[in-house]
Amino acid sequence: MRIRIDGTHAELAYTINKIRTILPVGSISPIYRRRRPYSWRVFIDTAPNRTGTRWIT
Repeated sequence: MRIRIDGTHAELAYTINKIRTILPVGSISPIYRRRRPYSWRVFIDTAPNRTGTRWIT
C-alpha cells in the first residue's frame, strides 16, 4: 500500500514516526517541497507483515 502525506516538516516527521510504530514500512521517498512554502510531501510504501525473518506475501 502506498501512503501520501502532505504537511509541514514537523507534521511529516510525527506522522512517519507514528506509522512506523503501527505498520511495517518498506520504503520512504525523499521529502520534497511543494509549491507553497512550508508545505512538504512524502510517500510511504508499506511492506507486508513479517514473521520471523521472512516477509509474508
